[in-house]
Formats: sequence, structure tokens, C-alpha cells
Amino acid sequence: MRGSTFQRVIKNYSTAAATATATAKKPAAAATTKPIISLTLVLSRLPIITNEVPKFDQQFYKYQTELWRRLMWTFPKWFYFKPGTLSEQKYEELNTHPVSFQKGVLYPRGKPDLKHDRDRRFRQYIRLPKTYEEDAEKVADEEEPDKLKDDLSRKVVPNSRITEADKKNDTTSLERKLHRTLYLAIKEKAGNWKLPNFEQGETLVPLHSLAEEGLYSIGGPKINYFNVAKTPCHVFNAEPTKKQYFIKSHILSGAFDPQVEGLQFKWLTKEELGEVLPKEYYQDIEHLFNDV
Repeated sequence: MRGSTFQRVIKNYSTAAATATATAKKPAAAATTKPIISLTLVLSRLPIITNEVPKFDQQFYKYQTELWRRLMWTFPKWFYFKPGTLSEQKYEELNTHPVSFQKGVLYPRGKPDLKHDRDRRFRQYIRLPKTYEEDAEKVADEEEPDKLKDDLSRKVVPNSRITEADKKNDTTSLERKLHRTLYLAIKEKAGNWKLPNFEQGETLVPLHSLAEEGLYSIGGPKINYFNVAKTPCHVFNAEPTKKQYFIKSHILSGAFDPQVEGLQFKWLTKEELGEVLPKEYYQDIEHLFNDV
């Protein structure tokens, strides 16, 4: 009887101690924290001109062109310039005859292969004499250079691929790196370079609307752009209570005009973004940028 009473006392004491210990270790009810949701806008300017041709492709195209010109038919001068005429004499003055094969002569570039007054080992270059009308037009053009502006038959000269913004390295201009995709990066007074980011207020709005309102608030109303989709393409968890959603957009026209004092901005390529953005942040969103 005495033993059973002792056991009950020990059991009750142990249970009370365990309950007290569990109560002491039990954490207080955690306060419910509202997550901070923000939107990051990936605003890009698409390439305006074609990408630069790689060196290997340039060599391949050059080889094919030279091969085609070497195998092409010989220019039939006897058809366009009748023998014994003044036009044939002018043609002969502009085009020199190739070196003919002579026995006992050493030719460093190989034995000449002449046919119809052409060395078939190389491509044929032809210079044609100008007519009287062409000479008169040339003199008129020199006297009136403004006449060429409205002349549809004038020679088309392509613009340079290198713009003034490239020469000056003006990273705030949309006229730089025309063959690459540029992305907008901003920097506030106190802070690092980042993509435009806008936090949700107390009244929740759709993410694409938040992107539009936020961009106009910092860049002015002169930007004409469109969102690729209304749904985010990526999410970045900076902290357990912070979530950054990403939406892609393309600028069509206009310019970014800072509306916030001290706000700096740049239009950068993918590689240039990797140099200014924080390393961990860039590695997480690197796949969102275009290599072209």
C-alpha cells in the first residue's frame, strides 16, 4: 500500500514537471505579419538593326562570293562594244589586259589561264566608260548637291552601325548598341543600381497596373511601352517576408525623363547589367535577359 502511494506521488510530480516544462518552452503566439509585395519592371528596348555577323560567317560569305565571281561567265565585251568603235577604245583604256603565258617565265601566282582575254583563276573586274548623259548628270550634281536629296535613283548609302551615343559612351541614350537589347537600370540618391521596383500600398492593385503607374511616376508620361503579359515571369524572395515579382515590358518610343530628384538611369546590355547589379541578385534573374 505504501509502495503504490509512493509511485502515484512520483508519477503526479513527473507529469506536473513535464507540463510545466512544456508550458515554459511553448512560444508565444506569433504575430501575423503581412508579406511585403513589390513589382520589378524589366523594361527593354529591342534591337533596331541586325546583329553583327560573326567573323567565321564573314569569311564563309566572302569565300562563296569570290568563288561565284571566279566561276561566272566572262563579260562579253564584243557584244556591247563593237570592234573598231570609239566605245571599244574607251573600254580598253579603262580595263587592262591580263598577263599572258610565256615560256621560260616564272609566275609566282601560278600559270595564267586565259580565255576570252580573261584570267579565269581570279574574279573579273569590269570598269565601264560613262556616257555623255552620265557625265552631264555628274557635273550637275557637283553644282547642285541638294538635288540628290529628292532623287530616287541616287546611290543608297547605309548609315553607320556606330552612332554618336556609342562614340561618346552615352549610357542614357536609347541610340546606343542598336544591335543589342538594352534594359533600364535606375539608382536613387542612397542605394545601388537596380531595376525599377515598386511596392504595393495598402490598397492592392493588379501587378501590371502597378508597373504602369510606377513607371510613369519615375520616368514621366513620354514613354510609350507595352507589357508582354499581365502575369509575372519570375519571383525573387529577398527576405522571408518580402516577395519581388517581375514583369517584362518593351519600350516602343519616347524617352525616360526622371521625375524624382537625384534619380539616375542607364540603358545597359545584359553584360553591363552584371557589372552594376548586386551579384546574388543578378545571378537569380540573369535568365530573364536576352543574349542578343
